[in-house]
Amino acid sequence: MDKLINILKIIVRVGIGLFFIVSAILKLLSIENFEIYIYSFNLLSFPLSGLAARCVIACELLAGVLLIIKVKYKWAWWLTLLMLVGFSFLLVYVILFRDDSNCHCMGDLVQMRPSLSLVKNLVTIALLLFVRKEEDYQFKGRKLALALSFVAAIVPPFALFPTDNVYNLFSRADDLDYNEAAFNGMMADSVMQDVHIDDGNYIVAVISSFCPHCKSGCMKMSEIVTHNQIDSSRVLLFVWGDSTSVKQFKTETKTEQFRSVQIDGITAINVNNGLFPKYLFLKDGSVVKTADNKQLTEKSICDHLK
Repeated sequence: MDKLINILKIIVRVGIGLFFIVSAILKLLSIENFEIYIYSFNLLSFPLSGLAARCVIACELLAGVLLIIKVKYKWAWWLTLLMLVGFSFLLVYVILFRDDSNCHCMGDLVQMRPSLSLVKNLVTIALLLFVRKEEDYQFKGRKLALALSFVAAIVPPFALFPTDNVYNLFSRADDLDYNEAAFNGMMADSVMQDVHIDDGNYIVAVISSFCPHCKSGCMKMSEIVTHNQIDSSRVLLFVWGDSTSVKQFKTETKTEQFRSVQIDGITAINVNNGLFPKYLFLKDGSVVKTADNKQLTEKSICDHLK
């Protein structure tokens, strides 16, 4: 009987560790949307939200690895429990006061409603209590294994998927990366006759309704504009897509507040030099700056529009 219980404990412990590792990887694969979700609670600035998102992922990776290899097991066990309890309290708040269809606990690839995620956490806590009284494995190289665990937890979220601020230290943000002739030709088209952007500062997003990076970038911009109480009329979406896809895009990205104009694919590709999305910062009708998703920071938007 004791042998069976020990086998069950191994299965549960390794299963929880693997679950946390998979959860962290799934968050990492949709890190842009995860940091936008954290920012949507209006508790942190966007740079701090990005940092918080990566800290959560790093802690999940570290806890998962240490639970499996049983190095610093008590420390890993308490870290896992505290994360589960903290996430559960957050989920209760989301269930009571928000209407989120996805809590991002498993990233975007596995959509999970907050209520289901809460049940998942409670079950995991019960399983975690089952493997509470475990001792560290004693083997040579434990210190090396611990060091490598920290490296494995820190490098992916912070080095492979750097925050916007770190990315922009190495980007060529001063270059105007767009096709000026194509943009001027687009603005001269009759479709643009009711678009007035010749006086004052505006941001024009040239995007595709089918582009996932365009969706995450526009969600980010919408949250920043709302959070900082910026005049939404100063942001325009030039969207490649039909009326149905454009409407769906604006609903999914919560950008109904922004004016939008449908443009054809050839025009969008030419203006963007084939790279989507592209954000054009205009002053009195002239483009003074361009940005991609990483270069579209809270500071750059506020500095230009406030």
